[in-house]
Amino acid sequence: MGKYWLVTIIYILQYFYYFSHVKGDRGDYIGCYKFNINDVLNTHSGQSVDVCLSVCEEIYYKYALLGNGSTCFCGNNPGQFEVPSESCNTPCPKNETQKCGGDNAASVYDTDVIAPGPPASFDIVNITETTVRVHWTAPQAYSIITGYNIHAVAIETYADYSLLPLEWRVSNSTYYSELLNLQPGSVYNISIAASNYEYEGPNVTRRAETIIGTPNPSPPDIIIKQRRGDRMVVQIPEARNVNGPVSRYRIVVSIELYQQGFVVDNLGNYTYAMEQGYPYYITAELDGDDIKHDFIIGDRSTYNGFYNAPLPLTNDIEVSLGIVSEKNHARKVRYAESTKKIILNINEPEEVSPLVVALGAGIAISVVLILIGIGLLIILRKKIQMKMSE
Repeated sequence: MGKYWLVTIIYILQYFYYFSHVKGDRGDYIGCYKFNINDVLNTHSGQSVDVCLSVCEEIYYKYALLGNGSTCFCGNNPGQFEVPSESCNTPCPKNETQKCGGDNAASVYDTDVIAPGPPASFDIVNITETTVRVHWTAPQAYSIITGYNIHAVAIETYADYSLLPLEWRVSNSTYYSELLNLQPGSVYNISIAASNYEYEGPNVTRRAETIIGTPNPSPPDIIIKQRRGDRMVVQIPEARNVNGPVSRYRIVVSIELYQQGFVVDNLGNYTYAMEQGYPYYITAELDGDDIKHDFIIGDRSTYNGFYNAPLPLTNDIEVSLGIVSEKNHARKVRYAESTKKIILNINEPEEVSPLVVALGAGIAISVVLILIGIGLLIILRKKIQMKMSE
């Protein structure tokens, strides 16, 4: 508690000192000061107070110094120490009523600048899906810096809702910051400005694009329209993704012989699944244009490297959808959390060749004839027995 009150008191004293001693009106004569040429900025202009004030204000310096032959300098403080006013007795060439310093001394005037200048540098050093790490250096021009204000405004996003501007405030001794809670796959204008109490200086802006995230929400269910033999006609609904683009659609076939669902890490094409003994595989990978029409699972074609194998005829089949999102060398995939199941040959009969039909019909007729023959034999035997008994 004691440390907290000490910091608060120091802050209040700095505040009152600034507004009672530092803050002044534009053009106020501060005094005659001895200054170090290495501590000020030589603008290579001068010859009047008005010109020097304008030059220093444009580059956000608090003080305009005229000395060394009426040369205009800009500084963050008046100088090393104050000297007698007689030391600044050189009249300005363009306005002799104004003083432009003297031998080894400068006439110091207050500008209209209150807020600090822009940070000297501002860099993006690391980017993730939801964070951006930034680094900066202090402004060259300032009187007092009490902190830094950082803003992030989304200018491009895949989100279908408005992203609110974000703001962070950090201390004057902080030069790194990690900006949290950003939207994946979005472009932000990130700006930073130094502040002097309630006065905020000009900002420096950089553009940063977060990495795409795992697609969200979960992919929709595939609509089963028809099942006939080793093929299935499906409709693929358009997917939604707020974390990046929907680049492609994957259709997963799962043969529900021993288990329910599939292991994402083991998913591969049909050949890989057969080699590894996995009862599930990716049967096709489609572009957005490919889903505008019904798709046939099992047509024996290849889609983006995935063989669309014919479906087995004896097992339950489960089909589900996956979304592939790709941008800037990043790729994220998400598969549907709940799948839609169809049991083989419930809705439609299998495709049967004419030879099989003929063979089946022949067998059926033969069985019927045999049964009729047996029946006739039984009847004939009973008639013979009845005649013998008479």
